[in-house]
Amino acid sequence: MSTHVEELIANPHRHFDHPTEVLDEPGLSVDEKRRILESWKQDAQRLAESTAENMSGGEETDLRDVSKVLLQLKEMEKTPAAATQPARQNTSGLGAGLFFGALIGAGAGLVIAAVTGPSIAVVAEAALVGLIIGGVAISIRNAVRA
Repeated sequence: MSTHVEELIANPHRHFDHPTEVLDEPGLSVDEKRRILESWKQDAQRLAESTAENMSGGEETDLRDVSKVLLQLKEMEKTPAAATQPARQNTSGLGAGLFFGALIGAGAGLVIAAVTGPSIAVVAEAALVGLIIGGVAISIRNAVRA
């Protein structure tokens, strides 16, 4: 373990303004984050005990905040890594799906119009159906991948 991590564990309140910042610290393992937060919690418990015995200077303790962040860290460990990422709606390909769906629909409409007789309405309706089908297909694909 590096001396930097040991310093963070020994004096977390010197390096972080709030316990949640420990979770966001890059380069720390989950175990190191837990050890830093546990150290911070012990300091906060000692301060709370001193305050209860009228032996402190009236400082506020971080005990509640540190305890909450430790619970968050435990929850993060229970959930798979993919689940800890913020949920993002995958819309990549939606525009392309709509475009190609409309293009295929318009092509089908042109074929139908060539067989049955020239009609712009048939081409437009087929393009609209293709647009809807393309959008639905891409949405289903994105939902399955998520």
